[in-house]
Amino acid sequence: MKISLAIAGKGGTGKTTLSAMFVRALRETDVRPVLAVDADPNSCLAEALGVEPGRLLADIREQSSSPEGAPPGEIGRVRAVEDEVHRAIAEAEGFDLITMGQPEGPRCYCYVNTLLRKSLKDVAKNYESMVLDNEAGMEHLSRRTTDDVDFLIAVMNPTLPSFRAVRRILALADNLPINIGHRVVLVNRAGPDGAGPRFEGELAKLGAARVPDVPEDAEVEQAGAVGRDVFSLSEGNAALAAVKNVINSLRAALSPARENR
Repeated sequence: MKISLAIAGKGGTGKTTLSAMFVRALRETDVRPVLAVDADPNSCLAEALGVEPGRLLADIREQSSSPEGAPPGEIGRVRAVEDEVHRAIAEAEGFDLITMGQPEGPRCYCYVNTLLRKSLKDVAKNYESMVLDNEAGMEHLSRRTTDDVDFLIAVMNPTLPSFRAVRRILALADNLPINIGHRVVLVNRAGPDGAGPRFEGELAKLGAARVPDVPEDAEVEQAGAVGRDVFSLSEGNAALAAVKNVINSLRAALSPARENR
């Protein structure tokens, strides 16, 4: 069963580490091959996955929007962008990575961005699953980086600023012409009482489903601190087990909807 996830949330909530753990979990539960897309200009997903990134899509965008670098004619430009996107894929065991890179400069990028989005959608059709690690905040929604996905996963820690960010992300997603199958909230670095009594009642009012919490985990934090990738985590790691539970719950939520199509 194909599945696509877009990860969003406030900076510092652990989105990139979670995205990498989703890639590992999907690979290990045989929902593979996995396409990992790093849509954060900070571009840390490759490090979290332990691979070298390929060419940045931002570089392709710059070249294709330049009069000197763009091939003449619309058909030539479309084919050139498609070819460059395929060459930008970094291949690994059970998953591939595409890194988007820095946002636009002063040129007009509307047409090239449309080509890039189309090329990404075409590439994603070749994979059983996709994990999209977005930049912090909400701009990715307005730019429609997050579109045509099964799940928008809004990530929060048990803190008021990250809860407010999740609330704004979900509200904006409701008001934009983007295609999101399901909106869910994931509490990362959860304590023994989950999100805590302060937030449980407020989370119920957001109109988004809850998925299993991912607990605070010393091994995950230590790996991030010293730059180890998620494949260095032990098989019995509690946070990784929780991420696999999230995958199972998301796949279960997809099954009835697809059976009714």
